[in-house]
Amino acid sequence: MRTHCTSRHRTTGVTMQTMPAMRTLHHSFDVQHGLPTHPDVPQAARDLAEDIAADQARRQREAVEDRMRKVNETALTVRRAVIDLIGADTYPAFRHMLWTERMRTREMFLPPDGLRADFDQVHRARKERADAFLRERGVAPERLAALLRSGHNELKEHLPSPLEGMANDACALAPGLAGAMASYTSPAAGMRAFAIHPPFDGWQKGFHFANLIGSAFRGSHFNGVDPASGTLQQQIHLENNDASDLDFAEAVAHAQVAFWFQPSVSGRVRMTLEAQCQQSTHSLRTVDEWGWSTSDTNQTNSLMMHVLHPNVSAPSFSLTSVFHWNTDVTQSVFRSFIPIGTTVFATLTSEGTIPAGEWVVIRAGTQSTTSSITNDVEIHSTPDFRWLIRTVAIQMIP
Repeated sequence: MRTHCTSRHRTTGVTMQTMPAMRTLHHSFDVQHGLPTHPDVPQAARDLAEDIAADQARRQREAVEDRMRKVNETALTVRRAVIDLIGADTYPAFRHMLWTERMRTREMFLPPDGLRADFDQVHRARKERADAFLRERGVAPERLAALLRSGHNELKEHLPSPLEGMANDACALAPGLAGAMASYTSPAAGMRAFAIHPPFDGWQKGFHFANLIGSAFRGSHFNGVDPASGTLQQQIHLENNDASDLDFAEAVAHAQVAFWFQPSVSGRVRMTLEAQCQQSTHSLRTVDEWGWSTSDTNQTNSLMMHVLHPNVSAPSFSLTSVFHWNTDVTQSVFRSFIPIGTTVFATLTSEGTIPAGEWVVIRAGTQSTTSSITNDVEIHSTPDFRWLIRTVAIQMIP
């Protein structure tokens, strides 16, 4: 009987009651999967695969929660220093002034008068008014800028998501599947390759979104998996159109096809994944909300493998595309590094060994991530990837 499992988890973090500027933090997981079918797989093996899948989701949540605690220690220190500098009574008025200036600037570019507006001049005037607001209250804008820049630089160390994993091998365009398999096949040792093509009947997909600092970020996604054709599609959108002093969020989507495998010899699982690119884009739109501002945004895509066995603690990843952008101005950026139609070959190896004769579920697919730290810069970050899994080749190695 086919098993279908849906697991959803939402955690609400601690509200920092001592800091009026700190908002409720939260993160959410949505994981779904369907185990593949096979007439020879015993129920005990199916139950073990379900347990391992649930345990992986639990460990991912714990990794995100630990990171959330660390970044909020830094954010709390910075927020206290900012409020001490500006004054607890003045800080809400300062934030409201920045919001008012943003709305005022938006209106100034509307037609008909906005058609003749000078972009740089309008934004210089907005910054001058914000600086004057602070100076009238005895606050040097340069001191505030230095304080926020220092906190931002500390947080940049946490920008990569712990869910990205470590890429153990790179993708390649050549020598192709046959050449890659021949490079490590050893018939004398009994290490013959096993290859599988679409259609697949097992699948998995999941989405994770976390407001690590603040609550102005929103995350949405389209995460499609068609196991019959081997098509995987991921479009993530990370958006913040009301950034504060420090906002930090991430979104991660993953999708894989799955199948059962029974090794004839013990060892690690090595996969050569042949995948054809059908979409590969990074897009980012930013809007500077004030003069003392900055932002860092990451986007990545990887091909991945996960062997559902107690000896394998985590998936293996092979990076295909990386985008990082640091900016403090209003701009739109679009990048596409992998042409549509390009076939890549990813070699992935499991961390742990699998005993001979044990049935295991193997997943093959892709993961996309985006994360952003911003200080008064509006963020619209969208990685968009689609892969066709053409061939999955498996071999046991020592």
